[in-house]
Amino acid sequence: MKKEDIPFLNQLAEAFEEAEEKLEQAYKDKNHEMFDKSKKFILQVQKKIAEVVK
Repeated sequence: MKKEDIPFLNQLAEAFEEAEEKLEQAYKDKNHEMFDKSKKFILQVQKKIAEVVK
């Protein structure tokens, strides 16, 4: 991992936290569409983090 990747990873982590909050709210509201969108976004963030860490 390069030093210049750290800000990018921080940004991804913040996006991950925000998406988790939206996922939780969608679950509470039984909003299936928002739940699916949030879940997909979280999976995309995880994939990006894995790519940078390699």
